[in-house]
Amino acid sequence: MKKIEPGKLFLFLLPVSCFFLIISLALPAFSQETPPLAQDQQVQNRPHFYNVDREVSIEGRVEELKFEARYEGKGYFLILTVMDKNNNELVEVETAPAWFFRIDIHKGERIRLIGSLAEEQEGSKKLVIAREMKINNQTITFRDRRGFPAWNRGQGQRKGSAW
Repeated sequence: MKKIEPGKLFLFLLPVSCFFLIISLALPAFSQETPPLAQDQQVQNRPHFYNVDREVSIEGRVEELKFEARYEGKGYFLILTVMDKNNNELVEVETAPAWFFRIDIHKGERIRLIGSLAEEQEGSKKLVIAREMKINNQTITFRDRRGFPAWNRGQGQRKGSAW
C-alpha cells in the first residue's frame, strides 16, 4: 500500500472541504422565505385573461396614464385610469404594449371602451382588459371579438397597430 504524504493529502482534501463549506453557507440563504409581494404587485404580476362573458362598456375620462411591465416583464403596457361617468368609479384599463400605439392619448380626454372585467381584488380598482377603444373620433382595436390580442399575430411581428 502506497503511503500518502501529509502535504499531498491536504491538497486533495482542501477542494472537497471548501465545496462543503460553501454549500453549508449557501443553504440557509436558499431556505429563507421570500417576503410576500404587496397586493398591487401581485395583481400586476398575475396574468389576466380576456373573458368574453365578462365584457363591459365604459364611458369616461382619462385620469392617469402609465406604462407598467405586465405578464412577467414581457412588455410595458399602457395602463389608463378612467373615471367611469356612469358610477364615478375609477377603473384601471389595460390596453396594449407601448410599441403598439401610433396616437397620443392625454389626461382629460373622453373615451368609450369595451373590455373584459378581470377578477377584482379586494381594496383595489376594477381592472378592465380593453378590446376596443374610441378616442378623438378614432377606434382602436386591441383584441378581436374572441379576445385574442392584435399585437400577437405572427409571433411578435408588428402586424397590428393603433394608428
